[in-house]
Amino acid sequence: MNLTQPAPARMATQRNPDLQSLGWYFNEMGEKLGYEFHSWQNQLSDVSSQLSDRDDMHPGQSFLKFNAQHVGCVVGRQSGKTAWAITRIASQCMLPERRDIAKMVGLPVIAPQHVIYTAQSRLNATEKWREHVSVMEKSWLIEYIYNVRKQIGSECVTFTNGSTYEPVTPNRTGGRGKSTDLIIVDEALAHPMWLLSVLRPTMAQRHSAPGCIGSQFIVISNAGNDDSELLNHLQDLGHEAISQNNDKRVWLEWSMVPGSDPLDHQTWVNTMPTLGQPNGISMDFLVEESESMRLEDFMREYLCVRVPRSEAQLIPIDHWMDLYRPDVFVTDTGIIALDVSPGRGRATIVACSAVDDYLPVEVIRSKDGLEWVIDALEEITNRWSCSVVIDAGGPAGSMIPVLQARGVDIIPIAAKDVAHAAAHFYDSVMSKRVSHLNDFRLNDAVKGVTKRPVGERWAFDRNGNVDITPLVAASFAVWAIDTGWNDKPAIYS
Repeated sequence: MNLTQPAPARMATQRNPDLQSLGWYFNEMGEKLGYEFHSWQNQLSDVSSQLSDRDDMHPGQSFLKFNAQHVGCVVGRQSGKTAWAITRIASQCMLPERRDIAKMVGLPVIAPQHVIYTAQSRLNATEKWREHVSVMEKSWLIEYIYNVRKQIGSECVTFTNGSTYEPVTPNRTGGRGKSTDLIIVDEALAHPMWLLSVLRPTMAQRHSAPGCIGSQFIVISNAGNDDSELLNHLQDLGHEAISQNNDKRVWLEWSMVPGSDPLDHQTWVNTMPTLGQPNGISMDFLVEESESMRLEDFMREYLCVRVPRSEAQLIPIDHWMDLYRPDVFVTDTGIIALDVSPGRGRATIVACSAVDDYLPVEVIRSKDGLEWVIDALEEITNRWSCSVVIDAGGPAGSMIPVLQARGVDIIPIAAKDVAHAAAHFYDSVMSKRVSHLNDFRLNDAVKGVTKRPVGERWAFDRNGNVDITPLVAASFAVWAIDTGWNDKPAIYS
């Protein structure tokens, strides 16, 4: 078994020897940050940063910009994706300092650069952003950092040269109003197709702006399943570009050859570029992973094999969409429920009431941060004369005393009731008693939610790749309506 040479990419955009590249610059930056890049990282840097002539200049002018606007890479877990992302981001932000690169691309100076990063959720994105900034602050880059703003919802690091780097929420409004040179979408397997239409337009102006060298949209991930819309779409486009020798779209993929034995150690050697390499993943660790994980998860995480739709999906999306009723609305006899994400980065208020044979659910408000929640609940409950269902032991529980002090009527529920509410909501959905208004926030939660065990019961799993606060709040509201808790149960009095 050969462990001396790293596995080559199974599919890869080839380096064009006629084009210059900034791969040397990215790899140099990696060394300065203390990283010893693997061959796959060097290859991604080199191919993705090829430069070609700008097509928006006047005759006689010679300027260069990035040859590819889209860059994608699929590589297994524990391969160094985070190290490469930090390096790529720092390199972009430091471009205004590099007179040699400005001269290379034909510019007197490179303008301040603007970078955004997103991941599975706002919480994941900000956690990674903080990790990236921490690495920068502990390196020589600290001399170039002008300000680091860490307030929730407005995180941003500004460099002395005017460049900025910030995380964004992966939703339909997260990137609006921004103008960006580089976007990195981490773990792209978690994102729907519409994210592309939200983020890509932020690059339109910068792509040909004076003093810039083109924009790039970069996705980096391991494989997903049938629900990984964005990744699967870009992967298909990447494969097509490779087959047509089109280097305007860069794609590199370290994945298992179809038909190989996923548990054969030689398959691992042929697939994973850091297996057995210095600072890479060890064979012993991989053996333990293969024995403890479900085979489909192991194949997806480490061998980058796209697996069918997860059997763990709780509510079939086709069934959920059949419950869309544009003619059934929540009435003023209803109840509202609040749910807050574990990291306290987002909250959702959902309403429900009984209307004939239906239990319509409607998202009233769903926003990042928590500063808006108290006022919103006070205003809504005063207007509707309704109560609010809150998980007393969950992230929103700390708000109960403040809300009660403002006269808001609270229905607190315990952990066992959270599990009961989830199961009851599922039963109500499957029996077609629940209806909805086709709100994308609820739809996205239903698409991505799975379940986690709670003793002999189960609840909605908050550790997935989507914001499920709309779904959890909906389950609370349906539970309260259907059990009569809005009529002051004995436990509350």
